[in-house]
Amino acid sequence: MAVKEQVFVSAVVYVRNEGTRVLAGIEQLNAALASIFKHYEIILINDASSDNTLENARKAYEVLLGNMTIINLSRKHGIEQAMNAGLVKSIGDFIFEIENINFEYPLEIIQSLYKTAVSGYDIVAASPNTGLKITSKLFYKVINYFSHLNLDLKTESIRLVSRRALNSMLNLKEKVRYRKALYAYTGFKKQFISYSPIAKLSSPRSKLNRENVSTALDVIVSFSNIGLKASHYLSIAFFLFSISMAIYAFYNYFFNKNIVEGWTTLMILISFGFTGLFFIVGMLGEYISRLLIEIQNRPFYTTSSVELYKPKKYKNDVDYHSDREVAATKE
Repeated sequence: MAVKEQVFVSAVVYVRNEGTRVLAGIEQLNAALASIFKHYEIILINDASSDNTLENARKAYEVLLGNMTIINLSRKHGIEQAMNAGLVKSIGDFIFEIENINFEYPLEIIQSLYKTAVSGYDIVAASPNTGLKITSKLFYKVINYFSHLNLDLKTESIRLVSRRALNSMLNLKEKVRYRKALYAYTGFKKQFISYSPIAKLSSPRSKLNRENVSTALDVIVSFSNIGLKASHYLSIAFFLFSISMAIYAFYNYFFNKNIVEGWTTLMILISFGFTGLFFIVGMLGEYISRLLIEIQNRPFYTTSSVELYKPKKYKNDVDYHSDREVAATKE
């Protein structure tokens, strides 16, 4: 029997309306962790699911080899805020962050992440080696180009962080809890590993929706200076346009004796001017709204209940796998 790693690890998993997948997902994750680590915990974040996600998650108790905590949020918070709730509760020396229990990667990648981490990296993320969607490419290009720091962000399906990296990230005071950028701010060494995605059922969260758009806007405004740069460039553009219009007006005044009253030119100038003005005011409004959020100092998340499940005591892995087969037969 292979010697298991002695470190304590936490796996923080986000779920929302995953009733048909959550039980199988927990069993797969539990088996993967148990094959590598002697001590571990699974923290399941139930983001106010409206289906039978919670009921099916509780059934996983039958095959647990490590502790499982289910944190039920009082309302829908979104992935970033919900994951923050689980990360705060985690106690592992290393922490796996899993945002989708419908695994699109082989769970053997867990061991690859851990081996890479202990080789000298505090943050290790797995990214698919396939191309990104156009919207994702555009988002990452914008945030990487205009970011305050060289963030080098990309799609991360699963992430492993050390305890010190997590503590540093949690201590940052930003209200927009976009963990990819926050981990980059901590300054710890990071490494990526790639994998070939396996075929899985599509998740509703993989589609472009209002939450994704809202998160993208928050991240771009909070972690880049694109708004300020755009305002500056637009101001310069309209300044040059105004000078050009003034030169054009003087030219017509001195050299064109058949000029019209100037209504068209005036309307064009006013239209372009107010377009730029409204754009600048809109961007300033976004920054003012972020200041308001900081001043309000509201909690990142609110929970309705926390459930703790202790594992059954198995003498060996044979008993564990036998119990799994019995549980599967009952279903």
